[in-house]
Amino acid sequence: MFVQTNTNKNITARWATIPGANKYSGLGVRVIENAAASGVLRSSLVRSFPGAKRGRRLIDLRSLDEWIEAGVGGKAELPFLVRTDRKEGRAI
Repeated sequence: MFVQTNTNKNITARWATIPGANKYSGLGVRVIENAAASGVLRSSLVRSFPGAKRGRRLIDLRSLDEWIEAGVGGKAELPFLVRTDRKEGRAI
């Protein structure tokens, strides 16, 4: 992902919004949200002022690349994506 500057130089972006990370990687928005929530991906919630209730969640694209590369030749599994039986709480 490149950002165009006013000096016509391309800069490689380090952080992206969740939709930007989705576009960058092709992974689903929900997969990215879950991976960030579980700590698999580095993310930062940027708020306009201390104590603000809302903000913008940014994903570290380096950690996204590392996670994708971890699955090369195998699987980069996320334990929270395993389907579970809601009553029993066990994998099905």
